[in-house]
Amino acid sequence: MEALIFIGVIFTAMFLIGLIGLIFRKEDKKFYLTLMLIPIVITVIGFGTCALIISGL
Repeated sequence: MEALIFIGVIFTAMFLIGLIGLIFRKEDKKFYLTLMLIPIVITVIGFGTCALIISGL
C-alpha cells in the first residue's frame, strides 16, 4: 500500500513539473509535455486493467 502511495506522489510530481514547464517555459515544450503525459497514460492503462480484472473479462 505504501508503494502505491509513493508511485502516486511521483506521478503527481511529474505531472505538476510538466504542467509548470508548459506554462512558464518558452522553449523545449515537447520535453515538458512528455513529462506531463507519461503519468496520465500509465494511470489510464492501470485503471483499465483494474476494471478488466474486476469485471472478470
